[in-house]
Amino acid sequence: MPISDQYVQNLPDIYRDILAAYPHFDSTRRAGYGLSYHSLYSALEGKYTLGQIKRACENMKNIRLMNIKHTIFACPTPLGEELISAITGITMPVSDVPPIDPPS
Repeated sequence: MPISDQYVQNLPDIYRDILAAYPHFDSTRRAGYGLSYHSLYSALEGKYTLGQIKRACENMKNIRLMNIKHTIFACPTPLGEELISAITGITMPVSDVPPIDPPS
């Protein structure tokens, strides 16, 4: 079931900002790979406290948008990944870094 535009528009800013941070923090991140709370704090440039980020991720865990691994990594579930795509318009992680050839 696709996530509605209305759901995305009605999300409180902290959730939208956290989810949007994933592809911007690491454009090569694989679906389901998480970021630590500290990485999210850094990516959001202090807009929210570390405690607010942790609480928001725990709230998303409670509604199955995130899994929390090793008590510090917020890992989007498939539904969370779908919401990230709905927020950012990025459907899969991509990299804008060109490949490098080995030296001769």
